[in-house]
Amino acid sequence: MEDDKDLTEGPETEKPKRKPRAKRSKKPAAPMPALPPASSAVSGIYKVQIFYLAARNTNPKAPVKDALWFATYPIIPRVGDCLFHDGIYYQVERVFLYENMGPGWYADIEVTFYGRR
Repeated sequence: MEDDKDLTEGPETEKPKRKPRAKRSKKPAAPMPALPPASSAVSGIYKVQIFYLAARNTNPKAPVKDALWFATYPIIPRVGDCLFHDGIYYQVERVFLYENMGPGWYADIEVTFYGRR
């Protein structure tokens, strides 16, 4: 076994020296311009579709029929906001936003009966 060489020693196992890397110039990243929405709302009016599912409410004072209506708001209602429609207050449970590629509504809003007044 005299033919076996110790692989940890000798010039064959030395790593070649690397050339130093050129320093990267650190330019401040240009901020990306904000993209306008595909179809902008006319004077800040957003069309939304609102739906109420009667089966999800256990309150005895809640409406017994499902409801669907369209409305316009200066801002899209957020979760927890209250909406008034046909003499009844509703609370926003979920908001589904759309990326508008053409005319239409901006969001679907799911509401539940709001019994506290």
